[in-house]
Amino acid sequence: MRMLLAAAVATALAAGCTAAPAAPAHQHSTPPAAVSLTKTQACQQLLAVVTHHHGRSDVPGLRHIADHVTDVRMAGDARTAVRDIDHTGGAPVAFALLRDDCAHVGVRIPAP
Repeated sequence: MRMLLAAAVATALAAGCTAAPAAPAHQHSTPPAAVSLTKTQACQQLLAVVTHHHGRSDVPGLRHIADHVTDVRMAGDARTAVRDIDHTGGAPVAFALLRDDCAHVGVRIPAP
């Protein structure tokens, strides 16, 4: 009985070693490129988003800024704005902080 079991295990292992490798799983998206934004670039992008949306901030635009800006404070403010918008529909305090961040680099973001 042990001999039969040992032979079956050996056969299974041998078959596994000689079988063709499985094809890699198809990925639906490619990893995002490593893009970093300076504080000025992020503010210019925020201004474009706010202008495009008639004075309102846009969650995908804020997420992009939060994920790619090199300034830690601005990234935190953008993440807070996203969280607040998701929870309450608005982010007046976080957006005011973002406007202040941008004012320091010379980009004026209009009040909503």
